[in-house]
Amino acid sequence: MAPKDLLENNCHDNGFLLSFDDGLQEVYTEIYPILKKKNIKAIFFINPNFIGNKEGLYKHYISIIIVYLKKNNFEKELLEAIAKIFSFTYNGIEEFKQKFTSIKFDESEKVNEVLNLLNINIEDYLEKHKPYITKEQIQEMIKDGFYFGGHTMTHPPLIQLSHEEQKAEIIDSINWLKHNFDINYSFFSFPFSDRSISKKILEELLEYDSNIKIFGNSGLKKDMDERIIQRFSLENPAKRIEKRIVEENLYKYFNKVIGKYHIKRK
Repeated sequence: MAPKDLLENNCHDNGFLLSFDDGLQEVYTEIYPILKKKNIKAIFFINPNFIGNKEGLYKHYISIIIVYLKKNNFEKELLEAIAKIFSFTYNGIEEFKQKFTSIKFDESEKVNEVLNLLNINIEDYLEKHKPYITKEQIQEMIKDGFYFGGHTMTHPPLIQLSHEEQKAEIIDSINWLKHNFDINYSFFSFPFSDRSISKKILEELLEYDSNIKIFGNSGLKKDMDERIIQRFSLENPAKRIEKRIVEENLYKYFNKVIGKYHIKRK
């Protein structure tokens, strides 16, 4: 099934649709050439603030920092200085990594303090490594029949934001695509999880564009509206895709039996 079929409500029971979140550079260098060669269309969900590599996701910054610390053998003084910035204690390197990678969005600005502490110039890093795709690459992919959707502006855990902040993050990311490219449709996928997304937010998104398609990640389930499509992940390279598809379909029927197939929103 192609994204065009979804927009035209021409879906098939045994069809599948590929989608990729976050707009990382591998989307263009690895995934796009394979799909183009096989003539398989997909949807790519992006965070506009990161397009062009002028800034990045704080979670990705944390990964860069951990790589730096590893190269320096997790020097005790550096770990203690970072733990002090975030006001947490730890017992050993593994606990430090667990707590550091679990930092919440509202403390993301402190990650920049750590970058400064370690003398990591993140602007230079982004310019050199270019971890995210660019506008030019998006335009090329659109011309080849691929589709794009919003994924919020900055990839925050939405549950940690106010109602209006959530709505702005979502709609601004869709509008950015419409403004910068010849796009007349509305696709959006939730970052992290859609499990705590309120009924009110979803109702307002459905009002924003009556033809919008909203993507969650709660597995093969039915949501409050047919325009909300639930997905399952194939990100784990250790698990065979064929097995995962069978498991998800079996889980779908199990949820029907126990009464958890329909998602209830509050």
